[in-house]
Amino acid sequence: MAKVVDESKLLRIKEASIELVVQKGYGGASISAIAHQAGVAVGYLYRFYDSKYALVSDLLDDKIKNIAGQLEAMMPKCSTILQLITLLVNYFFELALHQPHHMRFIYTLINDYRFSISIDQHQRIHSLCRQLLHIGKETREIAPTYTEEEIYLMTVIYPVQFINVRFKALFCTQVLSETDKERVVSLCMGALKGASL
Repeated sequence: MAKVVDESKLLRIKEASIELVVQKGYGGASISAIAHQAGVAVGYLYRFYDSKYALVSDLLDDKIKNIAGQLEAMMPKCSTILQLITLLVNYFFELALHQPHHMRFIYTLINDYRFSISIDQHQRIHSLCRQLLHIGKETREIAPTYTEEEIYLMTVIYPVQFINVRFKALFCTQVLSETDKERVVSLCMGALKGASL
């Protein structure tokens, strides 16, 4: 007989994991603390994940899939890199507004050397960046010498970093605004159009 999966419990486990990793770091987010916050038995959690690492890796993979999925959904609707970056930056800002722990989790995990993107997601990201590079060179919005790596840095990493610097109130305590969003788009586009290397 197949196991009955309580989706609400699984969702609570995932949300508790994200919150605790953000609040306490990976090391401080124990399986027992995650289970307690999710309101489930530790044994229930182990039915789905054999370790904390497997759980957190799965959550990171989900976040990367969501970002890649957003980009894939946006591409057919856009004829320019400016349109694409505007939509992608808007996605990150909306995530920061409505699910700030999720944005902090993405930031935390993409900067943690213990975790890496799965091979499938790695290939998917490469493919998407190649497509963006092709569009950008055709529309002359991207410098001809730029690479997929630079596309990734300016379309994903910079917006995520900007939002998290604001979350930390390092330079400014204001909440993220429409002006900030426009500035991030402008800075990304400026970097991609930059002088040829």
